[in-house]
Amino acid sequence: MLRLALGTIRTRKIGFFGSLAAVLVAVTLVAACVTMIQSGMRATPAVDRFGATAAVVRADPNLRVRSGEDEEVVPLKAPPRLTAERLATLRAVPGVAAVVGDTPFHAQALGEDGEPLPGGGDGPSLGHGWQAARLTPFTLSAGRAPVTGSEVAIDADLARRASVRSGSRIRVVTAAGTRPFTVSGIVRPRGGRAALPSQATLFFAETTAARLSGASGTADVAGVIARPGIPAAELAGRLRTVVHGTGQEVLTGGERARAGAPETAEKLEYSTLLFGPMAGIGGFLAVFVIGGTLGLSVLQRRREIALLRAIGATSGQIRRMIAAEAVVLALLAAPPGYLLGIPLARLLRGLLVDRGLAPPEFAVVTGPLPLLVAGAAGLVLTLLSAFTAVRQASRFRPAEALQEAARPRRLVTVPRVLLALAMLAGGLAILMLSRHAGGQVGVAFQALVVMLLMGAAALLAPLPTRLLEPPIGAAIGAVTRTTGWLAHAGSAAAVRRVSAAAAAILISVAMAGYALLVTAVLDDTTAAQGRDRVVADRILLPRAGGGLPAEAADAARRLPGAETVSAVRGTEVVSYVLGTPDALPAQAVDPATAGRVLDLGLREGSLESLRTPGTVLVSRTHAGEHGWHAGSRFRGWLPDGTPADLRVGGIFDRSLGFADIVFSETALAAHMGTGMDDAVLIRARPGATGELDRALRALRRDQPAVRVVDRAGYGDAAHTSIQQNSFGTYLVLAVLVSFSAVSLVNTLVMGTAARVGEFALLRAVGAGRRQLIRMITWETVITTVIGVLGGSAIACVALAGANGALTGTMRLTGLPLPQYPLLLAGVAAMSLAASLAASVLVLGARPIDALRGGARE
Repeated sequence: MLRLALGTIRTRKIGFFGSLAAVLVAVTLVAACVTMIQSGMRATPAVDRFGATAAVVRADPNLRVRSGEDEEVVPLKAPPRLTAERLATLRAVPGVAAVVGDTPFHAQALGEDGEPLPGGGDGPSLGHGWQAARLTPFTLSAGRAPVTGSEVAIDADLARRASVRSGSRIRVVTAAGTRPFTVSGIVRPRGGRAALPSQATLFFAETTAARLSGASGTADVAGVIARPGIPAAELAGRLRTVVHGTGQEVLTGGERARAGAPETAEKLEYSTLLFGPMAGIGGFLAVFVIGGTLGLSVLQRRREIALLRAIGATSGQIRRMIAAEAVVLALLAAPPGYLLGIPLARLLRGLLVDRGLAPPEFAVVTGPLPLLVAGAAGLVLTLLSAFTAVRQASRFRPAEALQEAARPRRLVTVPRVLLALAMLAGGLAILMLSRHAGGQVGVAFQALVVMLLMGAAALLAPLPTRLLEPPIGAAIGAVTRTTGWLAHAGSAAAVRRVSAAAAAILISVAMAGYALLVTAVLDDTTAAQGRDRVVADRILLPRAGGGLPAEAADAARRLPGAETVSAVRGTEVVSYVLGTPDALPAQAVDPATAGRVLDLGLREGSLESLRTPGTVLVSRTHAGEHGWHAGSRFRGWLPDGTPADLRVGGIFDRSLGFADIVFSETALAAHMGTGMDDAVLIRARPGATGELDRALRALRRDQPAVRVVDRAGYGDAAHTSIQQNSFGTYLVLAVLVSFSAVSLVNTLVMGTAARVGEFALLRAVGAGRRQLIRMITWETVITTVIGVLGGSAIACVALAGANGALTGTMRLTGLPLPQYPLLLAGVAAMSLAASLAASVLVLGARPIDALRGGARE
């Protein structure tokens, strides 16, 4: 069978190279994804913040909820700290020279111009107690350690950017406000660097650090330094024995390095996990893309397969022949696909780093694993696709083979219909579930809906093609002359060929349309809810990360012209989503003032109910999932993992970009650490907006870390933040859309180029090259219209599902104009260009030569 397969490949070059291109693109996509996942898992911060320690001990940063035999793990926003007793226990472990507690807190220096100075790569700027300098270690390159409450030691890079030296004065923003400090010394981390690569570092006197961090006697992490001669691995083992069963963990190696740079670790985790779904969706698409290409190749070989069956080849031999061809395709595609996957991975890595979603430490790591995984995936996907493509042809009885080759009797088989109906039912079920789940969770479900509907449409493509081609072809034939009539006749006689190309267009339109429509409705709905939710006249925001100190709200309350001032602080709490504990965005507000600066769109209850302990407001989507109403009770977990019995005091509509659960600020104060406010909302007295603006200009001189925006500016800032956070998702969708677009071009080129004999015959009987090009153009128009209609229908279903999840009404609103028509025009132009490019090449030969080549082909 392998010899027969190789012989077939030599005589069917167009089909072979078209199929090879489809497999190659799929292998490239899988190789890039696996490379990115491997790179993210291996990446660690360039300089270990805890490099001088044998191990780091911390409380488990995750909430663990057991359900039967399963355990659900949810990261906590504010993990619990190590107590003084636990630190003392660690110091008593044999072989421990010292245990240094460290609780980093926001501390950001201001430059001479008052601009906040972030860490490297716009990373955080963190304060520590001076004893924590031992953990890296940091050593003094100038001056001395901070001793008094007005002194600070800073890293050399920060000193350079702030243009200060030992003895200079510098202003620093912390949770306590903006205060001047004297630079007592300049420090450098181990290795002679000027700073840690992803953060700015400031060291305060121990008593000052304890006050600013709120960690008197406790610590977020404990760095353990070993006695001389004690191996680090041995000491780590002793520590694990001591902390076993206490809800603490011992970190070494790369885990220890990531614990020293949590923001870097979070970005690495995000950029790593991003590509798992991309590989899964890409594999799902590849089954239909490769299957469609192989199906078209098999369709073009009906006579060959029929002849083989007529001279005695069995169904099993036909299957093994196609399987052998699939193996050859997969083996040939694996090495170049891997090599192409590396530059694609580097491109993706560069885009993520440029947008700040991945740290500079994220480096592309190559190796045999991506090659092996991509090769195996390509083989499996190709074999699955080949089996689907050849199944019908291999079942022909010898006596029927030639008849079937000349005139196929059945457009789709019963198994394909059953599988398509199962996919359709699954897609509709998930569509209904997404409306029940609501919110961004429900929006995310639309990806599954689109995938299942695309699968069903690809399986049943000949049926809608048979239904849609006659009216579309007749319309074209009515407005054109001979070429339009020929295009209509040719398309009607080759339903399978047309449906294969239409399916490729459908997949491209559905993927691109989903990305555009669902993204647009999410952005528009979020922006609209934000505009309606905020009724304050002016909003104070931080000029850099970290938030606003409490004194910003206090200063705003003293401003002339200010009627109401209310601060909001975001966090995360844990509640059940679709039966599984999950982190949800939450907000802490002052119930006495929030109602005058925020309009949450309350359906039930009131903000005043938050004054009652244990009472919260819940978004419509989260409440709808559980069937809650005002007065319902549910179990949740606070930001530090503390379990809470909560009561629904009200249900509100405008949750996007804000929160699913709203608490009183007093309810969360003890569970959020020393966090800073996200924003301060100010409502002016009637007619006093000008007076308030003048006062705010003066406030900015006293509070240089604050920026002032109006309601529109606040909405723009929130929208920019949402787009930044969603960039990774957009990037994944862009790659998948590009994958489907390449497959579309490949299918159209393959389908057109394989018709060399047909075109030669038409030329031999008198058709001119221009007439044939016009005929091909109209055929492509018919195919494109069918594919665009199907893809748009699927994209509109996703749009309706997203609207249902966000608003509760599955309406086709929020269609982005003119972006969507431009998208369709782009797909149509790409389809026409691919078909015409192939036709020009095919029609370049003389008719007699083309007939000879077509016969051989």
